[in-house]
Amino acid sequence: MNSKERQHSQSSAMKFCGYKFSLCLFIISIWGLIQLLLMGVLFYCETPAFLEDLPVEETYASVDDYLAEVHRGFRTNAFNCIIAACLYIVTLGVSGWQFYLNQKTTYQV
Repeated sequence: MNSKERQHSQSSAMKFCGYKFSLCLFIISIWGLIQLLLMGVLFYCETPAFLEDLPVEETYASVDDYLAEVHRGFRTNAFNCIIAACLYIVTLGVSGWQFYLNQKTTYQV
């Protein structure tokens, strides 16, 4: 086995998805990353539009308890969005790597 065949077999062994699928994952990862970072920032700024997405109960003993729970819910959701965005960074890296490997491959007959 010459060096060119060995290099082709090694790069083929690391590929686990094709060209189109890796491109699709790459685009979805960028979209998810932007969306979750934006939502994380908006939750952190306590945007009123996301008030219905908070895990709060229906009744509270006082207004202060309710406000404390709302603030805690906004912070929790903001950190959850940031963590999910970090997972999308991993997905972006893996799909970009697979896309790069599929770009390098040349098929010869």
